[in-house]
Amino acid sequence: MNRVLPRVLAALGPVVVLGGSWLGVSSFLDAEDRQALENAGRVVNGAVVEAGTVAAVDRMLETMAPELLILGPSYANTDARPELLSRRLRVPKDDLALLSVPNSVGSHWYAMLKHRVFEAGHRPALVVVISGLQSMLLTTPLTEASMVNLTVHLPPEGPDAVLADAVRFDARLGAARIREQRAAVRDRVFDALRYRPASWLLPSPRDASAAIRPGEVRAALDRVFDDSRVDSSLHAGGSPIVELDREERAYDPSMLPAPEVSLIGAITALAREHGTQIVWVRPPMSPHIPAHLDDRVEPGVQEAVRELVRAEGGHFLDMRALPMSADMFKNEDHMNDEGSRRFTEALAAALTELRVLDGGAVLPPYEPAGVAGADARPEGVEEGVWVGPGERISWRFSEGWSRARGPFRVQVAFEGPQAVGVRPTVTAGATPIELVAAEAGELRQLGADARPPAPQGAWTLSVTAPEELPWTEVTGLSLGEGADRVFLVGEPIATDGAQAQLFAVARLDDGVLADDTVRPDYPDPPGKVPNAQREVLPARGAVARFDTHRWAFLSDEQLIGETNFGSRCSPLRIREGRKILEGANVPCVEVARKGEGRSCHTPEAIFFSASDGSDPERNGRNYTLVLDEARVCDGAAWLYPKDRFEVAWPEERLAALTRGARRFELGARYLQQRKAMVTVRLTVDGEVVVESTLDGRKFKAGPVSWDLDPPIPAGATDVRLSVSNGDHVFYLVDHAVLLER
Repeated sequence: MNRVLPRVLAALGPVVVLGGSWLGVSSFLDAEDRQALENAGRVVNGAVVEAGTVAAVDRMLETMAPELLILGPSYANTDARPELLSRRLRVPKDDLALLSVPNSVGSHWYAMLKHRVFEAGHRPALVVVISGLQSMLLTTPLTEASMVNLTVHLPPEGPDAVLADAVRFDARLGAARIREQRAAVRDRVFDALRYRPASWLLPSPRDASAAIRPGEVRAALDRVFDDSRVDSSLHAGGSPIVELDREERAYDPSMLPAPEVSLIGAITALAREHGTQIVWVRPPMSPHIPAHLDDRVEPGVQEAVRELVRAEGGHFLDMRALPMSADMFKNEDHMNDEGSRRFTEALAAALTELRVLDGGAVLPPYEPAGVAGADARPEGVEEGVWVGPGERISWRFSEGWSRARGPFRVQVAFEGPQAVGVRPTVTAGATPIELVAAEAGELRQLGADARPPAPQGAWTLSVTAPEELPWTEVTGLSLGEGADRVFLVGEPIATDGAQAQLFAVARLDDGVLADDTVRPDYPDPPGKVPNAQREVLPARGAVARFDTHRWAFLSDEQLIGETNFGSRCSPLRIREGRKILEGANVPCVEVARKGEGRSCHTPEAIFFSASDGSDPERNGRNYTLVLDEARVCDGAAWLYPKDRFEVAWPEERLAALTRGARRFELGARYLQQRKAMVTVRLTVDGEVVVESTLDGRKFKAGPVSWDLDPPIPAGATDVRLSVSNGDHVFYLVDHAVLLER
């Protein structure tokens, strides 16, 4: 007995220690956690509502009955600007609602959509979820406050089968929660080591008879270790030490639920069942975000999510390729006002391209139940869709055109010889479609572009050729428009006419935002800025300014309305000695707050900071104004005074012009008022096909067009554009395109 008790105690001792440690760590709450738990169930859109989230959300939805609903964690609140989005999408601002719950994940959004939105009878046309992909995949809240934020939306009988199956703690997520709590405990210990000795030894700066308070210690340390006092050159040496903290994240990508286990598919299906479209949006993070805090997932996961969303009738948008600077974020992953404006502009453009508010849901293929007469063709021809003299081709559909597919539109194109006054006929149901010939005497561009009434129930689309007409090829035939157009014959270029664009090409490539702008070459360096070395004037703090009121038309504020996604694009830069300062075109508040060579251009002045945080007015360095040598403004290209550029069309874009190019367009933002001449030169294989000098003020009315006669032949591989500015004015060139039609 005497030997048994020590052994039992020896075995129980570590268990008690480990159990007590686990209990202490798991139940520990720092000040932030305590506040989050205290406010749990009462925070929506970044504000605490005393009535509680449920009452506030129900009241908001009942009052607004929104047509467009933005949903998500804090990203939805910081990254999106509802009023700007409503203007760009032409949705009344009272018809757009934002529901943002901090640290929310898939289970929150499922519960809110089911119980707050759909069960209450609300039917928004569109739901946009703005969130990191990690949060989209997560199903189980990782904190007690986040769990409370979920339970308040559940009915008294508890979660339905979908949530009950999804919201579970497994061993890995349990360990993740402990790691998160361990970090909180560690931070509390370090805070005590930082602040306690000072509070024991030093008096308060406000009252020498009292000990210094923790808040005063924190403020003093913040002043001592402010970024402006830190030698950035030593950062690289400290980076390996910082990297030791990589594993302190609560979870890593390998622990996330697989797409098919997440609630992404269930939420998308829930929206579709209630006639609502849904778009999942993955926003960009700061370019300086540490890798272990970035929105990382395992390879192939995003592709699987995109296919899952598509299969359930929704859209997935990856917006991370949108170029953004660190000055557009207030921390590593949440945008400030500048960033949210830019992101919202890009999001509105993407949603417009998807036509989601026109019923552009991803639906099952719309295919004819039968096709008659399409197998006939002239002797010796093995490919193509042909209609012979007196013959008819018919596509029979067993169901009508639903509103969910967007507007009903018929586009058709033919090619072949034409008898005078004789044309094929196209009929959609009982409605004849009028054909219009672009050029008399040929069918090369004979076609139709009509929006007849959408057919209801079973219907037939037919193409008929009269006896007098020789064999005619149907080169393109499509129904609908936008991303959900149905092609019965040919590809998009067959009915629309292909085009090859150079500038401002931001496209959605299978849900991923991509920039395809072609950058021109500038043979000469930029000219000098008049009065480049001017008086350095004082400003507030370690900031100086140049008076540039005569350059107001180039200021960031002036150019925001002229650029793609509302970019700040002033081409004026500050040179410090022989070095051009980085960090141009940022909000002025960032110049004062962060310094380090940042600058902003207002209509009255350029405000700038020194590269090392010193006062530019007093540090003895030489500051001058120069023009940005890159001449890049998002998807547009600057053409400075007495400047010129050259650019060639990529061969893959020219390859799309299977019928050659019959027209060339050039568009630019002309930023001044006086008469000024610009010379445009287009060459094909070294031969000049367009050479024109025009008054640049013409660009104010829109792109200038030139007919190409003879057309640029299909298969051309060397097509080049040269644009020369003959005067002391500025152009922002954002449109240069070759068109088939």
